[in-house]
Amino acid sequence: MAMSQPQQSRRSTLLSLLSERRQDIIPATTYGVDRYSHPWMAADPSFARLLDYTDAHEHIFALHLSYYASFGATDVLSVSDPTLVQQRSYRREDATHTEYVLHTPAGDLTAHYTETDGVHTVWRHDMLIKSDDDMDRFLVTPWVSAPPDVVAFERTRQALGERGLMEIEMPDPLCLVVENMSYEDFMVRTVHAPEKIYALLDRMAELLYAWLEARLRAGFGPVFRIFGPEYAAPPVNSPAFFRKAVVAYDKPLVDLIHRYGGYVRYHCHGPIRRVLDEFLELGVDMIDPCEAPPSGDITLRELADRVGRDLILMGNIQLDDIERAEPEKIDALVAEAVDAVGGRAPFILCPTAFPFSSPLPPVTEGNLMRFLDAAER
Repeated sequence: MAMSQPQQSRRSTLLSLLSERRQDIIPATTYGVDRYSHPWMAADPSFARLLDYTDAHEHIFALHLSYYASFGATDVLSVSDPTLVQQRSYRREDATHTEYVLHTPAGDLTAHYTETDGVHTVWRHDMLIKSDDDMDRFLVTPWVSAPPDVVAFERTRQALGERGLMEIEMPDPLCLVVENMSYEDFMVRTVHAPEKIYALLDRMAELLYAWLEARLRAGFGPVFRIFGPEYAAPPVNSPAFFRKAVVAYDKPLVDLIHRYGGYVRYHCHGPIRRVLDEFLELGVDMIDPCEAPPSGDITLRELADRVGRDLILMGNIQLDDIERAEPEKIDALVAEAVDAVGGRAPFILCPTAFPFSSPLPPVTEGNLMRFLDAAER
């Protein structure tokens, strides 16, 4: 078994990579498979051995405030008066259902989410916005951004110590809009009601900026992971729409993070070839998960050639391989990724997602350990 690095080196290694864009070191992280990022993992006995291993071997990005961007599971979209929200949870078969009623000055909005036993993700069956009138109700809702929980942040930071860096999870304005209506409706409304879509984006941008600035002032960071741009990335939407709905709204957030000395990890699944210039224009520090074809549309080698030291690449080991592949294939995938980047760009090895099923399958456990071992070698 490979010897683990001293704890002191992992935090300093990541900071050195981020600040200097070093190409001679390749840390490895597991996308939040640790005892700091997801409380349910830390409480799940089937993850215990793996979390001990990541504690000793991983360059950890400890996800703080990891949530879904939809109403009911985020502190960006909060309301100052709790009586405006009615919530009812109940069990049906093997799932927990949660129904929300939000009272707005223009009428009620409703939503319905479920979480299936043993699958730690939320399925949205009924969004708050289901009609054009609902968009108006959403806009007049007295949203506020909840204040930062400094005690919780500091507790996690102290527990993490020198094993890695704290990372704040946050949606971008587009994500907050898209994930409160069906994606099909969003696509139709960008054509038939663009003024409403941009009014929603404006309101979400205002809330997110206030939410983010409060956390920066409280000392949160140093890494902020922004997710949501994939909802507008070509070929699903045009490059012009991506610039209007993503770049214009995300740039102030990126600049604010940098003003406070933080770093931006920018998350975008799928094809990214046609928006790489926009990523560089935004000035983000890292991009993930850098998926190769067929999931993406550009190889890791091409990415490294395109971005050089301007971007830190994070990826690109598919979770499906972690969950299914023979151990020897994990060794090969890690070696291929390192060879593809070839020192031409800063690089952090990382799977494309994290396992969210419980109990943790033995193959997944073994392959994540194998991934960290291969990275150390």
